[in-house]
Amino acid sequence: MPPDPGPAEPFGVLFVCTGNICRSPTAEALARRELARYPGVPLEVSSAGSHALEGNPAASRSMLAASTRGASLERHFARELTRRRVRSAGLILCMAAEHRPFVLSYDRSAANRTFLLATFARVAGQWDWLAGSPAELVALAAEHARELDGDDIDDPLGHPAEAYAACAERLDGLVTPAIAALVKTTPVGSRGST
Repeated sequence: MPPDPGPAEPFGVLFVCTGNICRSPTAEALARRELARYPGVPLEVSSAGSHALEGNPAASRSMLAASTRGASLERHFARELTRRRVRSAGLILCMAAEHRPFVLSYDRSAANRTFLLATFARVAGQWDWLAGSPAELVALAAEHARELDGDDIDDPLGHPAEAYAACAERLDGLVTPAIAALVKTTPVGSRGST
């Protein structure tokens, strides 16, 4: 019998927005909330901003909006989008089309694994049954994804608290099915939540 290769290398999901203080950290926190339902699933989530000021805390209104949805941004500090972060991610989920060129400026080969979050969430649920791994799901999404008007997630920065709440609600409705589809393609996730 061959030796046990050990645990699978985690599949990395990177959420990208502009400042990494509103949208992408909220998406990351919501994804962490969802992943807590599946102990041992080999997925890692992170976030970064195309124009982030490294170390800035999350916007206070984003913290509040996330916390009302059971996700915490208390320990979040902004991270800048870097070549290393792009190259190490198996899936890059942008909040708006304006973020894709920044991702691709670091790694042109990331084109087939970079999507708008809304686009990926829509297509992932249609193809997760066919994928045997998160990487296979990303490949299927690259083949079948079509962006639609309205797939961008508006930046709530500088708007009233209601805009942050609406953004968090929309993100929750996209992150939850996207993470569920990715989890379903893993050996741990195929057994369901505990």
